This record gives sequence, C-alpha cells and structure tokens, in this order.
Amino acid sequence: MNIVPVTETDWDSLKNIRLESLLDAPDAFGLTYQEAKMISDEKWKSIASEVNGVKFLLARCNGQDVGLVGGVHTEGQYELVSMWVMPEKRNGGIGVSLVKELLGHAKSQDFTSVVLHVSIRNGAAYSLYSKLGFRALKEADGSLGGELKKMVWHSASEL
Repeated sequence: MNIVPVTETDWDSLKNIRLESLLDAPDAFGLTYQEAKMISDEKWKSIASEVNGVKFLLARCNGQDVGLVGGVHTEGQYELVSMWVMPEKRNGGIGVSLVKELLGHAKSQDFTSVVLHVSIRNGAAYSLYSKLGFRALKEADGSLGGELKKMVWHSASEL
C-alpha cells in the first residue's frame, strides 16, 4: 500500500472513490452521492488540483484506490474534512496511515493542530481518531450534543 497526493491528473480516481465513499457511508459526509454525481468533470479536475485549497491523498493497493483523506486550511486552522476506506480493506491500517500522512502534511504547513467533525453514529471513525490522539471538544454548554462531535489533534500528540 502506498499513499499518493492527488493531482489534477488523478481527478477521475478522486471522483470514483469519492462517489464510492458516498454510496457506502451517506451519513458520514456533508455531500450527498446525488450532489457529487452532478459535479462536472471540469469541477472534479479543479477539486483534484487543490485550487480550492483541499488537499486529497489516495491510498493505493496493487494499483487500486482503496481509501482517501482530505484536509483544508481555513480561518487559521487545518481541518480533516474527508476520510474513507473501502469496507473490505478496513482494520488493516490504511485509515491510520492516511490520517497520519495528512497530519504530517498539516505540520509541514506549520499547523500545530488539526480539527475534524465526526458523526456520533460512526463509532469506528471516532475510535480511529482517538487512537491517533484526537480528543473530543466539549461544546460551550458543557455537552457533546448534536449529530457531530468536534475533535482536535495537537502536534504534541503521538503519531
């Protein structure tokens, strides 16, 4: 398995794995399969080229794309915005490798922390992020309510 940064020439790979992820886990992303299906090939090329600031990485096993992770820096922080691994490839370390690679990228861009939002119904993802040093943030009212939990990782956390 190797992890490769997505470039404009990988737009079709990014499109295909993103669509697959949306079919597999429709509640895990802010974008629906139908919305993604309507995106033009030109827009996918733009997304893959990082023009909008989103950095995507693909995990490849024997030439097959089996996972992806995406991150973006906005408003002075770095956010993990997308992470998915094919169901049959889960629990083999691919998710850990993808997230670690994105954390390394964020650090190389001088970010000392990374935030994410994870569905309260996605225990496997929450567990993965916790294992990598992400910690849930309490909401202003002291609860962790809502459909999403906000988590943060600091560079002092172990990888």
